[in-house]
Amino acid sequence: MLPPLPPAKRPVLIRVLTSSLRSVARQELRAVLHQVLTAWNGFGQLPLRETACGPEWQGLLDGESLDISLSYCDGEAWVGLIRGSAIGIDAMMIRPMAEAEAVARHFLGDAAAEAIRRSREPAKAFALAWTGLEARLKCLKRGLTEGSAGRNDFEKLAGQDVLFDDRIAVTVATAA
Repeated sequence: MLPPLPPAKRPVLIRVLTSSLRSVARQELRAVLHQVLTAWNGFGQLPLRETACGPEWQGLLDGESLDISLSYCDGEAWVGLIRGSAIGIDAMMIRPMAEAEAVARHFLGDAAAEAIRRSREPAKAFALAWTGLEARLKCLKRGLTEGSAGRNDFEKLAGQDVLFDDRIAVTVATAA
């Protein structure tokens, strides 16, 4: 069942079970995205334009632009959609990673790395911190660089909704 067209500035998240092969999962997720856009615009789907930041749809839905963010994670994928704003979504399996502390120091900063190290559940803490960073960067249409977590333009973003179970962390960031 497809979600109805939401009010402006309300994110929609769609979880899709996909192939574990990235190329196949990419096609499967775009097929679902096409189905949603066709249902929402009421007169047939308009083409998606592929950009370095993912698919972009040039049409308006009920007078508002639409922002799209995608994330893939071990046999499932997520679509984040929002009208009249910007969205970023990221998903990651929660599992121990030998280089987590070093990656955290380089990309998330010393304070985050220390918090992860002290956590009772370091794999979960790392996954939440990492998906939070990636979701914010995707929302701002920016790439990952060392020190990305210290960006002052993150202040422009609204709070993040974090969804997770015992195996996956999913973070959504939207523009304020």
